[in-house]
Amino acid sequence: MTDQSTSPSLTARMAAYATALRERGAIRTTPVERAFATVPRHLFLPGGYYTSGRFVPVPAEPAGDLLDRIYSDTALMTHVPKSSDAAGRYSSTSQPRVIAAMLEALQLTPGMKVLEIGAGTGYNASLIAAITGAEVITIDVSEVIVTEAAQAAERAGEKNVTALTADGYLGHPAKGPYDRIVVTCGVTGISPHWLDQLTDDGLIVVPVAHGGFHPTLTVHRDGQRLTGRGVMSSDFMAATGPLYAWPDGQTPALTEPLPAQDLVTRTNTGPVLDGDAYYDLWFHLGAQTGRTTRAYINGLDPAQGMACLHDPSRGTAWIQRTGHLHHVGDTAIADDLTTLVQQWTDLGRPAIADYRTVFERTEADEPVYHPVEWRLNDHCPKHA
Repeated sequence: MTDQSTSPSLTARMAAYATALRERGAIRTTPVERAFATVPRHLFLPGGYYTSGRFVPVPAEPAGDLLDRIYSDTALMTHVPKSSDAAGRYSSTSQPRVIAAMLEALQLTPGMKVLEIGAGTGYNASLIAAITGAEVITIDVSEVIVTEAAQAAERAGEKNVTALTADGYLGHPAKGPYDRIVVTCGVTGISPHWLDQLTDDGLIVVPVAHGGFHPTLTVHRDGQRLTGRGVMSSDFMAATGPLYAWPDGQTPALTEPLPAQDLVTRTNTGPVLDGDAYYDLWFHLGAQTGRTTRAYINGLDPAQGMACLHDPSRGTAWIQRTGHLHHVGDTAIADDLTTLVQQWTDLGRPAIADYRTVFERTEADEPVYHPVEWRLNDHCPKHA
């Protein structure tokens, strides 16, 4: 990709941005690093972005602090559900380290055809096109978002991105089959239509709802089975319709705070966890029980983590980054959580990438494939 308006100073800034992502480990390969260094992210912000409830305009040639913000490891919200917003719903350009890790998980090579479910700003599709040099189909149900993604790709000089209005559950069979499918919204399962449009050795990279957040998985056919493996912690805005139908035994994330109650605290129940290690524990909890979710209550700092076991009729228990456990209601819920945290520690603190799953198809009118079984990979020194 070549953008005629990229100045030498901006070129250096984009190269530094890509280098920083590689130093953090999000980028592992040269083609992905080259894409981040050459696809101008500022051209994929439709007029600006929202932060702290206000809209920040982005001119054609941003500079200074604004440029630093755009070329940092920060997600930028480009649409919100307001009547004054053209799309009227949430949409964003994701955190760059998450985008980079997903691109690495796709294992892209030149010539691969890719379908993206969820167009966003068009930045992700353009990065993919810069790596593959082949057509990328990106779809979204919002005509506004599709138009903006197409215009942004054109501004950036990317001719291999085709943005179309379509239902993500149905995919886009007319342009298939696809070597890769990447999903940029949280889903609870895999659409069978995607599998119909995927090559036999194809791969899907998708954020699947699990325990109240959306960790990224890779999904592929393994003979007659559909299997998945954990990739990393991530969180995405949820899809709608059949792509977000909850299976029995799973607890959706709670969007409203729980009623005010007196919290009981057990100190030092688990280890102090920094960075992604907390999400590794959270993932383990979700793999062990469908009671795992995300919940909020007055008196707990959300920044310290809101992973919990929740039983509407009995109570709720949280484990936070501090290692402290907090609970309301039946103490048995806190006992269960204590046992699961200790189990994770005894297993050697396995990471999200250490888990694998099998998917099974539901019998609904609009079926999806849900994860039904989680196991630790055989290479783990300790495993269940």
